[in-house]
Parts: sequence; structure tokens; C-alpha cells
Amino acid sequence: MKTHFRFLLPAAAGCLALSLAACSSAPAASGEAPAEAAGTYAYHIGGYDWGGRVDEVTLSLDKPLDKVTPETFDVKETVETDEGTTKENNLTVSEAWLTDDKGEKTEEPSKNVTLKLKPELDRGNPLYFSGETGYNTWADPYTLTFTVAEGQKLESEGNPLTSVTIDEKATGKTTAVDEYKEAQFKASDGISYDYGLYEPAEKASTLFVWLHGQGEGGSYTTKDATDLKVCELAGDASFFTGADFQEATGGANVLVPMCPTYWMDPDGTKEIGAECLDYGYRESAYTKSLVELIDKVKEETGSEKVVIAGYSNGGYMAMMLAMEEAGAYDAYVPIAEAMKNEYITDEDIKTMKDLPMYFIFASSDPTVDPDQYERPTIQRLLDAGAKDITVYNPDKVLDKNGITDENGDPVEYDGHFSWFDFVHNQAHEDGKQTVFDWIGEKVK
Repeated sequence: MKTHFRFLLPAAAGCLALSLAACSSAPAASGEAPAEAAGTYAYHIGGYDWGGRVDEVTLSLDKPLDKVTPETFDVKETVETDEGTTKENNLTVSEAWLTDDKGEKTEEPSKNVTLKLKPELDRGNPLYFSGETGYNTWADPYTLTFTVAEGQKLESEGNPLTSVTIDEKATGKTTAVDEYKEAQFKASDGISYDYGLYEPAEKASTLFVWLHGQGEGGSYTTKDATDLKVCELAGDASFFTGADFQEATGGANVLVPMCPTYWMDPDGTKEIGAECLDYGYRESAYTKSLVELIDKVKEETGSEKVVIAGYSNGGYMAMMLAMEEAGAYDAYVPIAEAMKNEYITDEDIKTMKDLPMYFIFASSDPTVDPDQYERPTIQRLLDAGAKDITVYNPDKVLDKNGITDENGDPVEYDGHFSWFDFVHNQAHEDGKQTVFDWIGEKVK
């Protein structure tokens, strides 16, 4: 079930001399010799619905630049692919400015340069999905190189710069999920989790549990353990620290547990890279241990309400918790959930019929056929007398970032990517209450 995962990025090695031949013959100001400069860079990975993207770079130089514009530098990435090769992509600089030592924009010459990069679907991604392991992973190498664009000239305190040398290996990276504290938990059955926890500045009484898809798991038991940052970035966890979600829910602690393999794994031993839909029965090796982790974090944060949400593989696990722990939690949001209806018993339907549930899925989903998964289950719940079932079922998953096709219409994505509608708070019935507001109603 490779289609429901994400993409991302890391650093590399080497050094690049940037020749500024166009400047070398210019006279030096005040009779001084032309200058040479060297420097390093660090980058920031932002959170977007298609995963993390490098969206900002900071250059630290040993000589000040007098001016910088978006046209000054060309930026190129070299990134590892799943085939074991590398590819190069040109990245678009949308803004550029100088900053002072306090990080503030300045019009004065400065050694500190910030380049804002345009987030794009098919580039700027420091991760890739590995067909061998079945998980997202950091690309290695991931390199950014900077060249002065044709026709551009740089000056330092009035003197032309004849060359600039930027180390190709980044000195560091920050991400949109750095607010999550990282920790580990070992359950009574011996299963261990890496997990991220976000706690807002003002104490919150709600715990929101976000269950990732197949490609964001892989801790401990795999030969190539997944970085928790990969899970959080590829799993769109950055959206839940933002104002839209926090304000709508009245403030929420956010728990992002990383499954050691797949949530749909019945015994915790399935080979990496196998098709996890083959395991989609009503059994998971992780139900008991996940409940223990949720209980632990609920107590530590002083949360009184718990909301369970998950997409694809995580939607399957949300359904498992609804059936196994129905009375323990206050609301459920299964998104493109992968619990096939035929595995849900009539007793399970009786257990779930009184739960507040908000189903999100697209009719065009090619991975989890709604006619075998959501639709018959929802109908059975309604036939059993369920009163608090909300369904958001658009025909397609369309872009929410202003990306359009050749006709000017929003780009259509794989129909399995219904979590795009969730994280952008677009899910609602005919203009009625949005899903974030629905969650807020259930916990306030």
C-alpha cells in the first residue's frame, strides 16, 4: 500500500566555488582589492500536506553582502532516490533578504542571508519512500548548492566579490515539528514506541492522538529504523500545532506514536515492504500497548478528553480502538480507513453505534475501495441506530495550496490522500460544521 505515504529530505558533502567572473574586472571601491567570500548554510523543513519541504535557507558568510534579491542565487538540490541513484532539481527562490546578528531584516550590509524557497510537490523533499523497507527515509545524500545567477553581481562593502565558496554540507536543519518533544515508551507486553508530544503553552484538557500511515512507521524492529522526525513531517503533524486546529479544539495536547512496523500487523513480525493490506484483518499486535501509551500520556498531561484520529493504516487502528476501547475515548476520526467491512462483526457494530465518528474518504480512492471499506460499515452503523455519524465523501482529492493544472483547476491527487482535506480543515457536510469544529464540540 505504497500510495498512502509521503516524501522528504537531509544534507551532503563537499564544497562549491562560485565564480563571479562578471565582477572580477570591475574596479574596486576606494582602491581596495576585490574580495573573496566563503560560508556555510543551514535549512528549514516546513510542513505541507504532501510532506516536508525545504522552504528556507540561511547562508552565513565570512564577508558581508551589500544587497541580495530573489534573483541573486540559483539553488539546486541533489537528492537520493529509491533506485539508489541521485537526481538534481532546481529550486525556486521566492524571497531573499539580509539579516542582522539578531535575525532581523536589515538594509545594511550583512554576513547573514536568508533565502525563502517555494514549496513544490515534486522537489525540495529531503525524504523518499523506500520500496525495499516500506517506509519513508531521509535521502542520503541530500545536497544544496548555490550559484550566482547569470548577469548577477555581488559586492561587499562596495567592493566586487570575485568568488564565493559555500560548503555543500549543511551545518544544521530545523523543522516545522521541532515543537514536539520526543520520548520513548515500553509497554507491559514489551512493545516499544518512539513518540512525539506537543503541549500548548496554556494547559490543555484534550489529548488528540494522531495515528500515521504505513510509510511513517518502522521503529526498533526494522533494519533501518525510522527517524521520528520523518514520522511527524511525513504524517502532517505540524498542522496540529497551528492556530487553526488549536483554536477550534480549544487547545489540545497532540500525541504522535510511531508504530514499530504497521498498525495492521497482526503479530508484529511482518516483513518490511510487504503489502500491508494483506494483513487487514480485525487483529493488531499493537492495540494493547498503544492503549497503555495513550493512558500514560493522558495522565501526564492532565487531559480529560481523548480524540482518536488516523489515516489509512492509522485509520485502521482508529477503528480497532473504537471497537476495543469504545468507552475510553470521546471522538473518532477515521480517514481513508483500511479496516475492511467484512472483518467487522455485528457485535463490533453494536459497540461503535453510540460513538461520535467522523468518516473522511474520497470516492476515487484506488487503494481502499470505499465500497469494501467505509460505505458498508457506515450503513451498518446507521441501520443499528447510530445518531452521531458524520461523513465527508468528496469525489476527488483536490489541491489546497493554489497548485493548478493546465486548465487552471486545482490539481487532483491520488484519491487515497483524504488526509489533505482533514489537515486543511476542509472536511464538512454541505458547508456545515468543519471537522476541527466538530472535534471542538465533542471535547468542550
